Amino acid sequence: MTRVWDRRTGTLYTEPQFGAGGLRALYGVPAMLPLVNAVIARPWCSRLAAWPSTWRRSAARIPGFVTRYGVDVGEVERRPYTSFADFFTRRLRPGARPIDPDPTRLIAPADAKLLVYPVTDDLTITAKGFTYTLPALLGDPGQGPAGVRSGPPAGPGRPAWCLVYRLTVDDCHRYCFVDDCTVERTWAVPGALHTVGPWSAGRLPVLVANHRVVSTLVTAHFGGMTVIEVGAMLVGRIVNHPVRQGRRGQEKGYFAYGGSTIVVLTDAVPDADIADWSRRGIETRVRLGEAVATAREGGRRAAR
Repeated sequence: MTRVWDRRTGTLYTEPQFGAGGLRALYGVPAMLPLVNAVIARPWCSRLAAWPSTWRRSAARIPGFVTRYGVDVGEVERRPYTSFADFFTRRLRPGARPIDPDPTRLIAPADAKLLVYPVTDDLTITAKGFTYTLPALLGDPGQGPAGVRSGPPAGPGRPAWCLVYRLTVDDCHRYCFVDDCTVERTWAVPGALHTVGPWSAGRLPVLVANHRVVSTLVTAHFGGMTVIEVGAMLVGRIVNHPVRQGRRGQEKGYFAYGGSTIVVLTDAVPDADIADWSRRGIETRVRLGEAVATAREGGRRAAR
């Protein structure tokens, strides 16, 4: 069980874990980890396991899922869903997630559970029991493009903060641009598809082990920024739209079926409550468009 702070309601709650029994058996027993690495976390295995969710008859699972995980169907587009996977990639209805109007406030890219971590002077980040270097997180841009490529990377040379947004199965898995920006370069980093939930914490360095897509942005109010979409177990695809000029709140892409994570490397300063809960190891529940950090110097660090 994972405790999460909901800043909107001012409550600390325990989050139900999707597939907790199976994940406990796989990740909670050290002897099982070789099997997980060799088979379970392979992309082909996730695609095979997720395949039945694309069948038309899987739509029958939707009502039970909505009830169990408290999905507010009044917030999503009203239309017939052809499968469970189709419902998983549902869109929010217009107006369901207002975008914070202050351009110097960094918004959340998705409905998610957020932890923030400082980036050290030697460009390392300690998150969930592992220390990551910035080059390891970004991977090798030469491994293959995954969308727009134009000129050299523009991401932050020395970001101050790493914001880790963990999307769970009840969250809408579509994500947006967090500021008006130019997408300078995007590339894919091949990898496994481990769970990004609590059962992998302290056991596997999922932020560098998992398949991910990296985008470097030049933003209007936050300077250079790097956004990393991280795949997870049962997520066969990270779909980014072919957009060169992004607008604050505009859909950037979506994750196909399963849980997943978005990492944002930035100089923006996280809100005090989020930073405080993160120091205690407790995630903060945030919604797409909600302000979570502030640009340094009141937003005067616009892209040059």
